[in-house]
Amino acid sequence: MMQLTPYRKLILTVEFIALVVLIGSMVIFGQFTENGEPPAPILWLIPITASFLVISGFSANLYIRWIESADTRQANTIQRLFIYLLIASLYLIWFFAIGQAWLSHQLVSAAS
Repeated sequence: MMQLTPYRKLILTVEFIALVVLIGSMVIFGQFTENGEPPAPILWLIPITASFLVISGFSANLYIRWIESADTRQANTIQRLFIYLLIASLYLIWFFAIGQAWLSHQLVSAAS
């Protein structure tokens, strides 16, 4: 099994920096909508990447805490399956949200 615990500080740092970038990009997108212009499609890569890093950091910390921790090394199959399903659900929701955001962006661009 891969030991992630030594990387916990790095994972937390990346997660919170990505969260700051995500919030900052939301503020910038809000300024675009106040001006009545949609942001350029390339700018969508900033919140997409930041949100992916936030979810990945959260998932890694969840894994470290509930699966890799010395206290939970004896986690049974049901507990492991629950954590894996939770992590998979987070990514599926993320993919769905990205798809919905892209579709709404396409609709706004087509209406302009």
